[in-house]
Amino acid sequence: MLNWKIVAVTTGALMILPVSTFAAKSAAEFNNMPEIDQVSHLAHSAKHANMGRRGQRMEKILQQLDLTPEQSQQIEAIREQSRNDAEGLKQQLQTQRQEMQSLFSSDASSAQLREQYQSTQDLRNQLGNERFETTLAIREILTTEQRTKAAELMQQHRGRRFGS
Repeated sequence: MLNWKIVAVTTGALMILPVSTFAAKSAAEFNNMPEIDQVSHLAHSAKHANMGRRGQRMEKILQQLDLTPEQSQQIEAIREQSRNDAEGLKQQLQTQRQEMQSLFSSDASSAQLREQYQSTQDLRNQLGNERFETTLAIREILTTEQRTKAAELMQQHRGRRFGS
């Protein structure tokens, strides 16, 4: 019979090994950077640590649009406000998910589960609406040419994401 504890420990070790190798290599590269580049790298990493994949994708797209300094400043202000607004919703969503898990493991009725599910869906919709409004606000700052280029870049990303 297969000992699942051994399988779990072995799998965990195999997953950690590449990560630790990457971390050691990254640390060596970091230590070989000039001090000014280390500061810049840390600032960039800190900025992106709070950003999800969507935010990072948007960041890459915006970098390719030849924004003016004024546009960059306006967009950063919009994105910062959006992050602040979304944080509370994300925390509520996490709480809702935990409540849903508790209800599933309890004697809760189907009606209670449906109600909890609907509440969670409502929060997801609010987050989606928040993202959409942020996109619209950023769009208003872009020129027609920048909008066209942004649409092309997003389409390219979708093509890579879905393998077309």
